[in-house]
Amino acid sequence: ISHAIRLCKEFVGDDKFIVYLGDNVLRKNLTDYTKKFSSSGLDAMILLCEVDNPSKFGVAYIDKEDSLKIKNIIEKPKNPTSNLAVIGVYFLTPKIFDIIDNLKPSSRGELEITDALQLLMDKGNKIAYDIVTGWWKDTGTPEDIIHANRLVLDSIGTDEQFLAEKDVSIKGNIIIGNNTDVSHGSSIIGPAIIGKNCKIGRNVRLGPYVSIGDNCILENCNIENSIIMQNCKIDAKEVNLSSSIISHNSQIDGGTISKKSQLLLGERTHLKL
Repeated sequence: ISHAIRLCKEFVGDDKFIVYLGDNVLRKNLTDYTKKFSSSGLDAMILLCEVDNPSKFGVAYIDKEDSLKIKNIIEKPKNPTSNLAVIGVYFLTPKIFDIIDNLKPSSRGELEITDALQLLMDKGNKIAYDIVTGWWKDTGTPEDIIHANRLVLDSIGTDEQFLAEKDVSIKGNIIIGNNTDVSHGSSIIGPAIIGKNCKIGRNVRLGPYVSIGDNCILENCNIENSIIMQNCKIDAKEVNLSSSIISHNSQIDGGTISKKSQLLLGERTHLKL
């Protein structure tokens, strides 16, 4: 991460900036945090979240004598005594670039962002933190991605619903995109979201907890707790999927998957049963 940040030095110039790791999903947007950092004299700000498995993350330790101060940050400690994970959103200033230039690779052979933040603190720079309210999800595994999908879908029809396109149809906890056709012989159980320009044909049962991308064609399938990305086609004799991720431009056709199964297909996969 530190190396990737260093590559942005010329682009960033003298501005404050935010690094948001693409595999992190936050319930709350960054508006309030951004305003707080922009109006401050801080050299960096990080977001923390209480977790059950802190040894899998960078962990922050708060100063016992000053609860507003971070004492130190350790990357994936073996025996953590803090459960405050440093999530993948960092509010930084150009001071971080000189810090990264002086970093040495960790035991993992990486330039750790946690080491950069620690060195920034050790040199007397001002670093603050905020505790994330609502949920946060690090989607580093297929199981994490599926869980994040459930969290997002659970917001449909509530005051905390994620933003949806203006031309979608929202019925209870089901969102259907523009120009999507659903056959009378099929059913959708919410929460679920179906993108635009989809064709949901005969003998299809979707949900609960299913997200379908744009331009998908589905026939003869039963899908639950899964993500089907855009431009996919499922048209076999019978397909039963659960906890699956089908990447974009993939196709499943031919025979039968009669029992509920998990598939994890990469982009542009063609699975002939």
